[in-house]
Amino acid sequence: MTLPIPTELPTSPGSRPLDVPLDPLSPDATEALFVAHARTVYRYARTRLPAADAEDVVAEVFAIAWRKGGQVPADPRAWLLGVARRVLANQVRGQRRRAALAERLSTHPAAAGPDDTRLVRELDELRRAIDRLRPADREVIALLAAAELTTGELADVLGCSPASAATRAHRARRRLRAAYDRPTEDGA
Repeated sequence: MTLPIPTELPTSPGSRPLDVPLDPLSPDATEALFVAHARTVYRYARTRLPAADAEDVVAEVFAIAWRKGGQVPADPRAWLLGVARRVLANQVRGQRRRAALAERLSTHPAAAGPDDTRLVRELDELRRAIDRLRPADREVIALLAAAELTTGELADVLGCSPASAATRAHRARRRLRAAYDRPTEDGA
């Protein structure tokens, strides 16, 4: 396997190579590099991380290699493992930061204010009202609210005319309003 490596790099007066932006690796060179070394990089990452995270490390390592292009040495195994080491360190630091943040949040929960309690209660009431709708109405409400679709886009999704979609949206909203205004069995 040969990688495109310039024979001479421009040098500065102090004879250090200049940071010259190089082209990414070709698709064939990237694939050859991946086939030859992905398993080794994965095994290394797997010693410190679960399988899914190790796969993410492999993907990041080869994305970096692709971007570096001509800076990848002719014998890239050690270089790739060095990149993997740095990617792993970044991932482990990120996991530690997330764990520390979760710990801080669990030991110092924010006090619920009167507005927060009211909002949570209203959201619970809305969820109960949506649960009381027919599945077709729930779908229309979800598309309109969560996906923020227009009536024309709703028609495309539902496979109907815009007029029919507007009618379905109007009826679903009316039924939701009625379900929201109706008291529940538990008196909430």
